[in-house]
Amino acid sequence: MRLYLLRHASASDVAPSDAERQLTKEGEEESRIAGAALAELGVQPAHIFSSPLVRARQTAQIAAKELKFSGDLGTLDELLNDTPTSSLLKALKSFDITSELLLIGHVPSLSEHLASVVGAKNPAGFPFGKGSLACIELKQLRVGSGQLRWFMRQKQLRLVAHRRA
Repeated sequence: MRLYLLRHASASDVAPSDAERQLTKEGEEESRIAGAALAELGVQPAHIFSSPLVRARQTAQIAAKELKFSGDLGTLDELLNDTPTSSLLKALKSFDITSELLLIGHVPSLSEHLASVVGAKNPAGFPFGKGSLACIELKQLRVGSGQLRWFMRQKQLRLVAHRRA
């Protein structure tokens, strides 16, 4: 299985609640860049899931459009912060091990999930900036069993997507 972990893009600080924060214009562009870079890399996710928070759902919608993804976008509560990696992996068990899944979430949990899945001791080594993206390959959905294939921030994704700064 290949998991693509994408941190939601830049969001407004002004909203009725944290859960309702929407992407800024910059965040919309960051989402397009992430989706275009994935498309350029030939990624074809079988499923796209985001946390239920507005900014993550919007990031998923925009990236999916860039990927020409025709499936349904889902939400997973396991992509919210403070969710153990074991719970996230359990939620993914029903998917084919040969699938590619795009998961959109938040920090610090994405850093924690990445570290846990690849067996790293310190999630601080994986600083997900807004719109950053990582690819992990797993032969089985188990903590410590994954291999980090690549990790890119917006600057690198922009180059892959052939977008001007």
